[in-house]
Amino acid sequence: MNQSKGYVYALFAIVVVGTGLGGMTQTALNAMADVVLGDLGTEIGWGQWLATIYIFCMGAAVPLASYVQRKLSVRSLILYSYGLYLIGSLCDCLAVNFPMLIIGRVLEALGTGVLMPLLQTIAMTRFPENRHGTAMGIAGIALGFVPNIGPVVGGALCTAFSWRAMFLILACASAVLIVCALAVVREREVKDAAAHLDVTSLVFSTFGFGGLLLGFTAAANMGLTEPLVWAPVLVGIACVALFVTRQRTISEPLLDLRIFKFREYRVSIVAQCLLYGCFMGMTLIMPLTVIEAGGHNAFEAGLVLFPGALAALVFEPGAGMATDRFGARRVAIFGGCFLVAGALLCSIVPSNVPLWLMALGQTLRCVGLTTLIPTTTSWGLGSLGKAGLTTHGSAGMIMSRQIAASLATAVMVFLIGCFPLSGEFMGFHAALGFSALLALGCLLVVIAKIPRSGRGANS
Repeated sequence: MNQSKGYVYALFAIVVVGTGLGGMTQTALNAMADVVLGDLGTEIGWGQWLATIYIFCMGAAVPLASYVQRKLSVRSLILYSYGLYLIGSLCDCLAVNFPMLIIGRVLEALGTGVLMPLLQTIAMTRFPENRHGTAMGIAGIALGFVPNIGPVVGGALCTAFSWRAMFLILACASAVLIVCALAVVREREVKDAAAHLDVTSLVFSTFGFGGLLLGFTAAANMGLTEPLVWAPVLVGIACVALFVTRQRTISEPLLDLRIFKFREYRVSIVAQCLLYGCFMGMTLIMPLTVIEAGGHNAFEAGLVLFPGALAALVFEPGAGMATDRFGARRVAIFGGCFLVAGALLCSIVPSNVPLWLMALGQTLRCVGLTTLIPTTTSWGLGSLGKAGLTTHGSAGMIMSRQIAASLATAVMVFLIGCFPLSGEFMGFHAALGFSALLALGCLLVVIAKIPRSGRGANS
């Protein structure tokens, strides 16, 4: 590809920052939802929809990645995404009621859902093969680090100024990114102007993947007998089955299922599902454990999570560079060991231990997570490049790990509810133990399935 390194780096930086905005938007409201709802005169029970609608819309947008990357130029795609960010953030900042806030969340989620696969595609197609790990490590800052500090930033801004300040900053940042994109991104050509969108596939994917995400997320906050839990899951399963069947029969599939013919990709999907299932639920379970089982306040719970978020800032790009130098196997095993050690420590310590010990376990877990994400992603997607399936692989990977994370979180919340609150708080230990089991599974997959060369043969 005849592009200067400077241009590729500038393009990559613009997309990394934009995707990071989407990640921060997703999680920032977690720390200030009660204040926002109180200000808008909305009952606290509606608060879950701030996260649920974001997850649903982002999940619906991700499968569109392959189509929009063929139909639109890179310049147009970036400008449209940041335009959605800007309008959505302004809508949230100026919201006078709850529906207006929800509309803003929908627009932000749609922009995020399209940008995430684009970020991974740029990392895997615009950089030399021996720099894929490094590129994915930098991309991981937007995918891993920024969402983790979202609640901290949101809570701090809400306390110091107002909850609207968060969205004002996001709107200003979006406007700056639009100006940067106009000045830097010059790719106006489209890959396939005649690309056809199969609307039936889009409907199936929206209600399929979106339904699963919605149902699993709701299960983390409601009983399994609630219609908002089981109805979306049943609809989701049926629509995913119809979606998969249709992709096998049409000439322009929304998600090309040939990606699953590649052994590296299949292994990385399994590892990442276990990885995200282990870790992402902890953003909810760990604060609950610290507050309800340990008797601490919300600020102290945030302090437990914060060192791990800082560790991600260092280990995410570092792991990518190490993968390029030493191969995927060594780096993945290193990360897997840290993941297991942190998960086990959190699951076995009593609830009344000092906060620094819980923070240590969470930090070890974060080191493992941020080491494994760029390693398994670059190794898994690397096999798809020559077949031209990187965009499809990115979308499939993101959807799979989101669904796994939502399901694992629901299981952890279910386990907490299975045990009555007692002096031992067994439910929390059961949830943390389940997380440790997933971590161990991820490590075993890495050891058994990633070859010593770091590259496996396709099957």
